[in-house]
Amino acid sequence: MVARPGNTQAAYTAGELDPLLYERTKLKYFGTGLQYAENIVIAPQGGFSNRGGLRDIGSLPANAARIFPFMSSLGTTYDIVFAGDAGEVWSASSKTADINVSGLAGILPEATSAQRFDTLLLFHRDLKPKRIRLTNSGWTSDEMPIENPPDWDYGGTYTNGVAAVWTLEFVGLESGTSIFTLTVSQQETFSITFNDDMLTLITDISNAIADLPNVSPGFTVEAGPATDPVIPDPGEPFPSGPKKVTITFSGAGNEGDGWAVSGSVVNKADAAIVAVKNTVGISPGEPVISAARGWPQCGCFYNQRLIVGGFKSLPHAWMMSRQGDYFEFNNRFTEDDGPALIPMDAEGGESIERIKPSLYLQIFTSQAEYWIAQRGLSRNEAPNHVQSSRNGTARGVPISENEGASLYAYKNRATLGELRYTDTDGNFISTNISLLAPHLLRAGISDMAVQRATSDNDGNLHAIVLQTGAARLATILREQEVTAFTRMSADGLSFKACAVNGRNELSFITDRNGSRRLQRMEDGLLVDDATSFSFGSPTATLTGLSRFNGVSVWVIADANVFGPYTVSGGSLTLPIEVSNATVGTWSPPVVKTLPPSREVGTNTVVKRRGRIHSVRLSLTDTTSVAIGTNDGPLRNVNLTRYGMLADVGELDHGFTGEIKINGLRGYSDAPFVTVSQLRPGRLNVRSITVEAAL
Repeated sequence: MVARPGNTQAAYTAGELDPLLYERTKLKYFGTGLQYAENIVIAPQGGFSNRGGLRDIGSLPANAARIFPFMSSLGTTYDIVFAGDAGEVWSASSKTADINVSGLAGILPEATSAQRFDTLLLFHRDLKPKRIRLTNSGWTSDEMPIENPPDWDYGGTYTNGVAAVWTLEFVGLESGTSIFTLTVSQQETFSITFNDDMLTLITDISNAIADLPNVSPGFTVEAGPATDPVIPDPGEPFPSGPKKVTITFSGAGNEGDGWAVSGSVVNKADAAIVAVKNTVGISPGEPVISAARGWPQCGCFYNQRLIVGGFKSLPHAWMMSRQGDYFEFNNRFTEDDGPALIPMDAEGGESIERIKPSLYLQIFTSQAEYWIAQRGLSRNEAPNHVQSSRNGTARGVPISENEGASLYAYKNRATLGELRYTDTDGNFISTNISLLAPHLLRAGISDMAVQRATSDNDGNLHAIVLQTGAARLATILREQEVTAFTRMSADGLSFKACAVNGRNELSFITDRNGSRRLQRMEDGLLVDDATSFSFGSPTATLTGLSRFNGVSVWVIADANVFGPYTVSGGSLTLPIEVSNATVGTWSPPVVKTLPPSREVGTNTVVKRRGRIHSVRLSLTDTTSVAIGTNDGPLRNVNLTRYGMLADVGELDHGFTGEIKINGLRGYSDAPFVTVSQLRPGRLNVRSITVEAAL
């Protein structure tokens, strides 16, 4: 067993890898992966640092479960936290208002939202859509107005149908010589010879219309105006006055108002046929959404329309409002900007779960993902639903956006997918981006949100809350092939929900023994559940800590780290007097490297037990670091030995440079190094070089 040159790892852009990948040393991600990663954030350029801490914002009801971000038309940002029917509106630092939305209590985990200007809409198929508004007088909530929803035939017995009626007036036609044709909804009849004999003319028109493929039996043709049609006797001429014929589109298959009638005289230039719609047709049925039939599951604003879909009784359909009139769904508006009800050509049992505006309108169902090929929506052009994949999305889990792509949880809740448009394929392609770390999501995704990069050195940070109360963080920069999943923990806290608001703040609902609080991740903060104090005159005793009674905490005060302390009686005492202090719990960052490759030649490996004896760490602005091997005890590294200043505050000066730790012990079949901390502090690792005897 001999020593070998060190192996340097400087990029960790694959994050924590699934244990099934540990033997795949030739996989390109092996050299950028980790065996275990907790409470760190991966830098896209390489290296990692400890994640931001959680700043405590305030107390929440014990059943707080969802956060809906809200940005007003003036740019003011709020977080609306719901606990059952009760909602609390939070600003940057405090609660500003209470609202109530009846009916949310039992369906909150599956509710979806859409927000535009000063209005937030909440949807669920068992709840009439709710509307929350910020007005000059404050916050209000009511039911979303749904004006004139279209009817749908659910198979009942309906008597509210109205047949469309059209009147034709023949001007200047001569009996026996004038020839004309009729066009009914873009279908032209065969040629008809005009005849003054009413019965003959009516019979000829009826035969011509009956021959059209788009008209079903049951329609009627009568002489006279629509207000007073007559049935002529054989050989009876037209009554005095204008020569008119009335067509009524009655009968099964002819329901509704989808008719357009016109006439054209073939052989006489000074004759004409005037067509007039007298009665608008209405299909029999009942409103597609109602208290009896249920409501839409989701909605969004797109193309100056409100789009809602996933109806409880018609789950594969969606409808759009009139353009520029968000709550008007009357399908009697027949122009391009009019409303429309659109059933998808979907599989049985497939239901729309989310509709998301993006480059194109995207529709996520329980079984597949689609996009609408048209950029603009028109009532008179059938949308082209293009299927991208057949994964399905989990009900209630938000769809997040990252670099123009949509991130969604698969129906199984254990896989994170990305829907992205590619010019190469000319299609939206769905990719499983959690393939390298599926073990981190098997507990089931319940909520997620994406925080945009906060500096030019960061990638977008994707926060994921699992059904077990655990949390995950993922640094995602897809154009640079950075998809790094890590674990997130906070001492004694479980996570219930997350969201990113208009200020780009990542907020969590946390729970400690049934006590729930609103907390926000803050870069540079070293502790979680953090509360800060400022004193007019220095003091050593910190009070007002009753919520930490019995909890182990650390104190960051005047650039020094004190602790841990177990709080009792709502107070603790420091060894020195301080002017400013931040109190909170702490969970250390933990990074475990993958075992070094045992390959010594082509297809030749060494499998005997090995030992990592030395580790070199390249650090920047680091104040605390500890090293261990093979899950053995951690060894704190005294950075003052390497040149870090000792006569200043612990956090006033961080170490930058390379350190070498020798004399590490412990043989293992798969040796590895653990980089962590024994006390709070900054940790920024550029690279790890492992030297081993194998």
